[in-house]
Amino acid sequence: MQATRLPPLGALQAFEAAAESGSFAKAAEKLFVTPAAISQKIRGLEEQLDTVLFERSKQGVSLTRVGQSYLIFIQEGLEKIRLGQQQIKQFASLDVLTITTFPSIAAKWLMPQVLSFLDSHPEIEIRVEASHSTVDFTRSASDICLCFGNQDYPALNNDRLFNDTVSLVASPRLLTTLTDTNNLDAIFQLPMIHIDWGSHNQNLPNWEDWLLAAGLNIEMPKGGPHFNLSSMAIDAALQGKGLLLGQHLLIENELKTGQLVKLSEVSLPLGQAYYLAYPEHTLDNPNAATFIEWIKQKAKELTP
Repeated sequence: MQATRLPPLGALQAFEAAAESGSFAKAAEKLFVTPAAISQKIRGLEEQLDTVLFERSKQGVSLTRVGQSYLIFIQEGLEKIRLGQQQIKQFASLDVLTITTFPSIAAKWLMPQVLSFLDSHPEIEIRVEASHSTVDFTRSASDICLCFGNQDYPALNNDRLFNDTVSLVASPRLLTTLTDTNNLDAIFQLPMIHIDWGSHNQNLPNWEDWLLAAGLNIEMPKGGPHFNLSSMAIDAALQGKGLLLGQHLLIENELKTGQLVKLSEVSLPLGQAYYLAYPEHTLDNPNAATFIEWIKQKAKELTP
């Protein structure tokens, strides 16, 4: 077989279905064809590859060793084709500007900014996708990623937006349990809410960091809820479940409305800034260029 001559897609689908079901008849049901058609496609595939892929018996069919190895590559290739099919609708909507970012940033900061942008640009359609995964711009319909740090996209445009800070906050409901809200020793007997960012924990100030910066030598009580999303930690703080080192831009509204109150002027910066990352071809869309410049200006205005 010539190296560049690929088998027909239908033959590969028949091979995959028969291999997974162990039966030409079941493969035929799955693909809505006759067992004879499956058998013919498999026979043609084996002739083209010049090898036997299945052992036939009255009980059904089973893969040969060569067939087992071949199946791994075929499944991977067909899965990529199926993923491409799923992306067709998104890629077809080239006028839609798609922005990907972390769930907490999407809900607490980006979404309000997008809604404000749409008030003055109603003709532009924007899709916000929340995800922790690194964006593969060659396979994703995403145009822009609002990311933490710029290490994941070294070959792309990286526009710095802001470097957020964390402050000690709590809900007024929680503070009613104290007789003196200025007594930090008493405050730190309350439960503490913990946030786990996994590989980014070294860039998120923790309770030990804050106490050291505040010059306090306090033994922290054990316990307190743990969350891997900042938004969930904020919700827990709003419900009075504990003290929180809250990110300024994520709790700005809660501070303004009094749902959370700041208990100290000591704040610590995150170890990395937030960036907009995007490939050069994103700028071919004038709507993307307009939004990028607009959000960069908003970030300057909102940086604490």
